[in-house]
Amino acid sequence: MATIFIENPPSTPILAQRRRYALVCLATLILITFCMGLWQLSRANNKQLLIEQQAKQEALPPLPWAGGTPPLFRPLRLSGQWLPQAQILLDHRIEAGQIGYHVITPFQLSNHSIVLVNRGWWPDTQPPKPSDNTIVSAQPWPRYIELAPTLPADHIFQNINPERFAAWSKLPQPVAYALMQESKKGLIVQHSQPAIPPERHLAYTATWWGMCLAGIFLWRRFKRETEL
Repeated sequence: MATIFIENPPSTPILAQRRRYALVCLATLILITFCMGLWQLSRANNKQLLIEQQAKQEALPPLPWAGGTPPLFRPLRLSGQWLPQAQILLDHRIEAGQIGYHVITPFQLSNHSIVLVNRGWWPDTQPPKPSDNTIVSAQPWPRYIELAPTLPADHIFQNINPERFAAWSKLPQPVAYALMQESKKGLIVQHSQPAIPPERHLAYTATWWGMCLAGIFLWRRFKRETEL
């Protein structure tokens, strides 16, 4: 007659240890999702504060600017001259579903500092010349990610920063980046907006905290159903 061997079930101390381990893992996940929700809520508040500060600055009258470090988003009246011979285009910029260019024209201030001014969006490589309008607002330098450096094709760039422009133009490094307040001659000004608006961060907060509540429910149920 064949003999059947049945393994002994885990002892009570081993089961208790496994139960504690599972409860700790669930509690850790609950804590992580709660903290992620707090982080997204903080980002939403920071983005909203930045938008409000930007709106307050943009509502101020233009400030004469001939040099120095300008306040971000404040309307500024440039004093100096355009340098259209060193104008560049940023490729693959989209407006209303159409691919075109951002027209970036350097402006030399009275103290000979260089400012790169984004004059707006244009559909082809022949944008109009700069006008007498010199009302701009100082902006943060554009952020971008490149897997590898992209070389300019003549005066057409994919992305721009002070070092890259200075190396190409043989001009001093720009001290600031600015955006035309109101462009002329058909150029379309694309005013800066947060890449992720506050509402998106609030949605992420709700998602993380929903996962947190689900984790609490699972933790309580597992604890109740595995009591020894």
